[in-house]
Amino acid sequence: MKKNVALLLLPFLIFLLPFCGGKKKETKVIVLGFDGADWDFIDPLIAEGHLPNFKLLKEKGAWARLKSMKPTLSAVIWTTIATGKRMEKHGIVDWLYLQKKGIKVPYNSSERREPAIWEILSEAGKSSAVINWYVSYPPDHINGIVISDAARGIIFMKNKTFALRDSVYPPKFFDIVRESVEWNYWKVLKETRIPDYLKMARDMGKDPSNHPVIKDFKPFLLMEKLVYNMGEKVWNRGKFDFFALYFRWPDVVTHFIGIFLPPELATRGLKEMKEKHRLEPKLRKELDEKTAELLLPVYSWLDLILGEYIKRMDEDTYLIVLSDHGFDFGPQGYNHELPDWMAPPLGILAVLGPEVKKGYQIKNASVFDIAPTILYLYNLPIGKGMDGKPLLDAFRFSRKIKYRKYFRKKFVKKHLKELDRKTLKELHSLGYI
Repeated sequence: MKKNVALLLLPFLIFLLPFCGGKKKETKVIVLGFDGADWDFIDPLIAEGHLPNFKLLKEKGAWARLKSMKPTLSAVIWTTIATGKRMEKHGIVDWLYLQKKGIKVPYNSSERREPAIWEILSEAGKSSAVINWYVSYPPDHINGIVISDAARGIIFMKNKTFALRDSVYPPKFFDIVRESVEWNYWKVLKETRIPDYLKMARDMGKDPSNHPVIKDFKPFLLMEKLVYNMGEKVWNRGKFDFFALYFRWPDVVTHFIGIFLPPELATRGLKEMKEKHRLEPKLRKELDEKTAELLLPVYSWLDLILGEYIKRMDEDTYLIVLSDHGFDFGPQGYNHELPDWMAPPLGILAVLGPEVKKGYQIKNASVFDIAPTILYLYNLPIGKGMDGKPLLDAFRFSRKIKYRKYFRKKFVKKHLKELDRKTLKELHSLGYI
């Protein structure tokens, strides 16, 4: 009799089973983008006892030397990271590179044509916060908050901030930008513990106004602190399924850090590159270690940011830390825009989370794989036409991979001419155009 009752109750018990395990797990993903970050500078600093949070990433998570692409133009690559597609497909292209290589693009404009990961997640009912992502203006209309990269233009448009309201979606959150600005350069230097590179250059007898990047150091620094502050305020506004925050700092500083290298060491490197088109391993190691030493304040600042977001993770959260490219020593010193005979410098990738293999080096990871991997974590279909793949070997679980075509919703786009001029000025400073 008891056996018969148990059999009668079995379907009811099976029905109740999903409700007996407590709260359903909801995957969350945090992405920290560090433009230009390079393991060749990070690893020597870890070895010397610095950067505890980068060390934790490599020991407790899976990591890779991330394959980049040509052209190593940040606008192109960060759009590839967000869409999982080549520039010929997503439409944010380097026209000079295309003309030089004879590559055909089926479009006559450079507006993004493919949905970014946050648009795909929004369609799936997920909420996102996206802050300062490269080429995110005008901001996408999604379930969540987008503070586009144009918002940092507030540093230049001090008396015209009203014109920047459309740099944020929904526009009502523009107050976050206004409340995040710190105008006091000396205060920001103290808060970030970044050296006053302008003074360092002058103390060495160098005129900062003659260097295309370091002469704009002050606004670059204020913009980085603005981005950090915006991230803090958005994080405190509420919980999001996806949170992406982009920093340009390592790229900016590495572009000019070579002027502080010992002249004899830099001269040896340039001579060897000119004569042999390569560096001997001993000289490369010496150059990388000295450059890493000069970059320690920059990576220490990133390490502090990284530590804050690691502490915010719960048992359902994955953290992805990456760069679009690294830097290599070429005929002009350290750069990522290199001659055709040099490969694109490898960037960084690290993944931390509940089902990530510890201390595992991911093989053959590329910038095309980030969007598919994020979709895989959410158990959503991978986009048909994406040029990458989910990085399955980074995880202790496996699931069936599904595919579907994603389309981008169109809406009217408008550009502020003054912002466009400021953007061009920044790109000139960094040597991109």
